[in-house]
Amino acid sequence: MQNRPASSRSGLWRRLPVIGRLLIVFWGVVLVGGTSAALMLRHQTPADVPPQKTETALAIPSHPPENTASGERTSPPATPLDQNSKGALNANSSVSPAQPALAIKTPEMPPPIAQTTHTDLATITASGKSVVAIVLEGFGYSDAMTYDVLSRIPEPVAVGVSPYLGNLTDVLSRAHAAHRETYVTLPMQSAHPEQVDEGPHALGYGNSEAEDRQELDWCLSQAKGATGLTDASEAGDNQPADGYATTPAFQSLADTISSRGFLYISRSSQEDRRIRGMTASTWVNGDTDAKMLDAKFAALVPDGAKPTHVLLIMGPLTPVAIDRLEAWLKSPAAERFILVPPSALADNGTTDHQASIQSTNIQTAPL
Repeated sequence: MQNRPASSRSGLWRRLPVIGRLLIVFWGVVLVGGTSAALMLRHQTPADVPPQKTETALAIPSHPPENTASGERTSPPATPLDQNSKGALNANSSVSPAQPALAIKTPEMPPPIAQTTHTDLATITASGKSVVAIVLEGFGYSDAMTYDVLSRIPEPVAVGVSPYLGNLTDVLSRAHAAHRETYVTLPMQSAHPEQVDEGPHALGYGNSEAEDRQELDWCLSQAKGATGLTDASEAGDNQPADGYATTPAFQSLADTISSRGFLYISRSSQEDRRIRGMTASTWVNGDTDAKMLDAKFAALVPDGAKPTHVLLIMGPLTPVAIDRLEAWLKSPAAERFILVPPSALADNGTTDHQASIQSTNIQTAPL
């Protein structure tokens, strides 16, 4: 049998040049490899994915809540952690979840400004000079006037503040840092409360003994860090002879104030004060014009007058009142007196005559 002759035509693959064959092989390998990789990723389970570290952020409040009963700030209760969170904390944090939270306390209000021993009242009056103490009522309502008082008025001049101030703690701290004595107004109703509203925590007419005691406790809590309390306010003297401070009912409250270490400034000599403190000798309305203020200041220590003790209360606080007070304290008239903090005039509730002759160490201030 004769062999069949080979076809004269060669196959397509054999007719391709070498470079063409190589390209076909290359793209075939790429296609097969990509398909295989896609199938592997599609069937890969979550267990095949390597674990990744996670970090748990701990929320730290910038201002811990305040415990109003104790006045302390404490950190909030810890939020329970699930098992995964606990594991993350142990693995990635140096803070152990079992570590107790630290209590955060607000700084204690520093003690009241105490007078420094330098000389005594008898020595001053013997030198022919008067003794002048000043309390500026209405302090703290205006940041601008607060700055003016602290920067322009000499340190012995004290300030009176309302217990209703929203930023009372800050105001007391600023006054203390400036070495000022501070006196918190004791809101006290007059015999005619319809004329002057002393606010929701007023003592006096219309209150029971228990209510007065409750309102006094509130006022004392507001006065922490203050030198004392006073019934003088920026409104002037609304406690005439029939004022609540002159009644026997007030005496038990006065005893409590004294037992807490506070001085007490009576705004009127009619009160017959029987508590350690001072009695105002004059009051100047700060809400008037410069000419009237200059005349009031000039009359406090007249030229050639016998040396005396003056406790001036001025209110409300106004820019013109600050200007004229500063001018008076720098004028030649200031050579006739020595400026002292109000506590220098403190007595134990004795009569004005006994208080004027007793020897009391005081802090003097050059003007």
